[in-house]
Parts: sequence; C-alpha cells; structure tokens
Amino acid sequence: IAATTAAALLDAQDYAANATDYPYEYLDEEDYMQYALCTKEEVLSFSRAFLPAFYTVVFLVGLAGNVLLFVVLILYVRKKKKMTEVYLLNLVVSDFLLLLTLPFWALYISQQVTWDMLCPVLSAMYTMNFYSGVFLVSCMSLDMYLQIVDACSPRSSTMQRKSILVLVVVWVLSILLSIPDGLFTTTKHINNKTIVCTRDYGQKHLFWKVVFQVIQNILGFLFPLLFMVFCYSRIACALTTLRTPGSRRALCLVFALVGVFFVLWFPYNIVLILHSLQDVGAIRSCERSRQLDYAIQITESLAFVHCCLNPLLYAFVKKRFRLYLWKIPQAICRRSAFVDIQPSETSPSCSRYAAQIEMLSITNA
Repeated sequence: IAATTAAALLDAQDYAANATDYPYEYLDEEDYMQYALCTKEEVLSFSRAFLPAFYTVVFLVGLAGNVLLFVVLILYVRKKKKMTEVYLLNLVVSDFLLLLTLPFWALYISQQVTWDMLCPVLSAMYTMNFYSGVFLVSCMSLDMYLQIVDACSPRSSTMQRKSILVLVVVWVLSILLSIPDGLFTTTKHINNKTIVCTRDYGQKHLFWKVVFQVIQNILGFLFPLLFMVFCYSRIACALTTLRTPGSRRALCLVFALVGVFFVLWFPYNIVLILHSLQDVGAIRSCERSRQLDYAIQITESLAFVHCCLNPLLYAFVKKRFRLYLWKIPQAICRRSAFVDIQPSETSPSCSRYAAQIEMLSITNA
C-alpha cells in the first residue's frame, strides 16, 4: 500500500489486476519458497462488490451537500468577507474536486474504464484535494481559536492578509505533495489485457513507498489532529470560563468536530502503519495480508464520509447558515412568481413561505 489514500486504492486494484490473470500474489522473491503463494481472489470479489456502490453513495450525498453549501456561501455569505467563510468556501471546493474522482475510481475497480492519460492526473488531483481538505479543516480550527481565545477581529485587515497568506500556503503545499503522484503514477499492461494504474518508483520502490506513507500519516493526520486538539481544547476552556449565551452549544460543536475527525481518520491511518510494517517485512503472514487488504478498503471508505459531513458540521449546524439555506427556496419562489405571473401577484404558497422566513429572521436576530 502506497503513501496516500489514492495510492492505497491503486494498490488494491493492482492486486485485482494480478488476480485477473494469475489467481495469486507473489510474496518477496527471497521468501517465495518459504511462504509459497498468497491467493487474494476473495479480496478482489469484495472490492468489486463493495467499493463501487459505496463510492457512488458518497459521491451523490457529498455532491448534494457541498453544492448546496457552495450556493449558500456565494449568494449570501460572500458580502460579509469573513475568513471563516473563505476557508469554508475553499473546503467546499476541495471536497467537491475530491468527490469528482470517486466515479472514476468506481469505474476503474469494476474494470469499465481504461486510464492512460487519466491515471496520473486523477491520482495527483486526488492527493492534492486530500491534503488541502485536511489542512483547511486545521485552518478553520485556527480561525476559531483566534476569534474566541485571542479575541482577534475577523475583519482586521492585518488578520485577513495573514489568513490569505495561510490559504495560499495550504494550496501550494497540497500541490507540491501531489507532484509525486503525477510523476510516478502510470499505467501498466499485464499480458496486453489488464490495465493497472499504479506507482512505479524504479529500483527504490519499497523505500519511497514507505517514505510517502509515513509523510501521509504525519502531515495528513498526526499534525492536524494534534493542532486541532490544541486549538479546540483552548476554545473549550474559554467557552467554559465565559459562560455566555450559546456557549454550551458551541462547546458541543467543538467536541463534535474533533470527535468526527478522529473517528473517521484514525482507523485508516492505523491500517496504513500496519501496511508499512508489512512492506518492510515485519508482517509476513498471508492471512494478515488479506485482513489488511480488507481493512484498507473499509477504513478508507469510512474516511471518505468526512466529505459528506463537512457541510453539516461546519455550516448547517449554525442558525445563520440554516437561515440562508431557507432563503434559497424563497428566492426561487419570488423569481418564478415574477416570471410566470403579473408583478403585482404572488402565489399564496410563496406568500406564506415568505412570512415564515420573516418570522425566522426575527427569532434568530
């Protein structure tokens, strides 16, 4: 299993491609006589049955949530020019681009699409948006920390310039981390039949495989988790001390953000560490290898759910965003009434809906 989540999927399909022409996978050459063959036909059958269906569900649900949040941010929040919403908008774009790769992976697993040009492009795109998504979640933790603990004004021009600089660094770093995928990921043909999209580092394949996997564990999980725990623990202390109206609700949101990030990403990173141990020879059992293949598919799929939960966690739990969300159908009603009937007329349903919106605005004010 390679260093990124995309590469983990690629290696799983490498197993699948080999199993198509050969009903087994070779272990290390020096250990071949001792450990014989390690068949993985069950892993192939499981991946083809489970992953395309799961990726399709995640893609549809995540696409709906992120598109809806994107519309809310563009139509209503952009006028406020707050960095929280700027980070959130970038997170939506990152999640959206990451979700766009899932249909291609689903087609690839079911062997209904060939790669060639798409292989390195999609792999690099996947890795870039994986890192940018994790980094942006950390940026939003920092933004909340500065507003609550350090009492910085989000409208301060100095703070906005620094935040924009952080945002640029996030995307540049994410692009740099995705370059190895673009350079070393390629398509291979087995018996002029099966196409495999996998990484090829040359003679030092195992070394770089482990190196990039360790980088993902550190930059993609450990550092962001520790940073979030630091920021949100300080925020929790500040909210507990202040005891302002709504602080309890904000405190619950803080714990939810850290808890969801840990639950969704921790199992996957543990499995990646175990795969690194397998790569260096610490784990040699064929049965353990099969179990790790199942685990990487399940935990990776669980991590994808984060793209679906981001809109709910970072936006729609807030009253202000829910109010903006309710305004979208109101705007559609008003536009349809303007187009379809006389300007002086309005449909009763739209009138009642507008009245409900006005009451909700007064209540949340």
